[in-house]
Amino acid sequence: MTLNPTAAPRPIVLVLHPDLAATDAIGPMEAFGLANYKSGQHVYELMTATIDGLPVRVAGSYVQLTPTHRLADLPERIDTMLIAGGPRARHFAENGELVGWLKAIAPRCARLGSVCNGTYLLCATGLTAGQTVATHWFDAADVARLYPETRVDADALFVNSGKIWSSAGMTSGTDLALAMIEADLGRKLALDVARHLVLYLKRPGGQTQFSMHLKAQFADVPAIERVQQWILDHLAEPLSIDELAEVARVSNRTLLRTFKDKTGTTVGDYIAEARLRHACGLLEHSDKGAKEIATLSGLGTQANMRKVFLRHLGIVPNEYRERFHVFDAPQAQMSKGPAIVTGSGMADVIQPRAQRNLADRRPHEDAA
Repeated sequence: MTLNPTAAPRPIVLVLHPDLAATDAIGPMEAFGLANYKSGQHVYELMTATIDGLPVRVAGSYVQLTPTHRLADLPERIDTMLIAGGPRARHFAENGELVGWLKAIAPRCARLGSVCNGTYLLCATGLTAGQTVATHWFDAADVARLYPETRVDADALFVNSGKIWSSAGMTSGTDLALAMIEADLGRKLALDVARHLVLYLKRPGGQTQFSMHLKAQFADVPAIERVQQWILDHLAEPLSIDELAEVARVSNRTLLRTFKDKTGTTVGDYIAEARLRHACGLLEHSDKGAKEIATLSGLGTQANMRKVFLRHLGIVPNEYRERFHVFDAPQAQMSKGPAIVTGSGMADVIQPRAQRNLADRRPHEDAA
């Protein structure tokens, strides 16, 4: 896309509220600002707004952000209005005055979105009914419960549902901004901005912010954490229950029972999902052949990998690569370790977790 030096700048508004997360505000706005800098043009007009135009403190009270506008004084035409998140986002979603302003301004916006759990406020407007949104993994279940008419994708880094855009937790707000810049001004400028930020335009291995590695970190039992990390580091190996029980230094039965209790999934499902995601990541971010990917991911043969992809994604590996291959990602990053693909990849085609039967090449599990 060629930049038009005579085009009017696109107004971008970030809505602030007390105790917001600083990253939610600064990350996306930094990306939009860098689009101006890297293009050498005033492509975005950046604004921040509160109800009263007064400064708001960030969570932790170590700094204040001073808005450029009151909500009542925003321009008539707004390209994008984003709502920041923070520890009290759910509380402010019950603020009738703030939500009322958001609903009143929304028709003037070409895009309306949220960063992190600013999704609470976005959903409170009622404008997400029938749409899909992303949010911080920690709040996903609560947002889904409070707003059952809205589908919450807890795995996506960001979601574009037409006019409604939303991002996952914290730094993924920058991923959202980069995607908007790419949609507005083209891939080349978005890539220039991402490189200046020392970020990937599309994160390799970053589809789900609550990734397999994070799940390993969050297990609160050292034995289970050891098993999770072992699985992630040895996906190409058989991974029998006997071997994993030895890693955990517990009996087979104790491992199966404790793993399910502490992670919410079985050992077999964890392994199968990790293998599928790793294969997706290798297809998206490397030029390795299908045979090598099947081996590295632990899916065995090309035929078995094809079967797994058809069963769980509805497409074959070659078709997946054609759709989602990211050419700018350094391939060295994909040499080993599981990869969770970005918002343009696996989550666009994978079935909801509850509907999947991830039984492919899993170790045998006795009843716990």
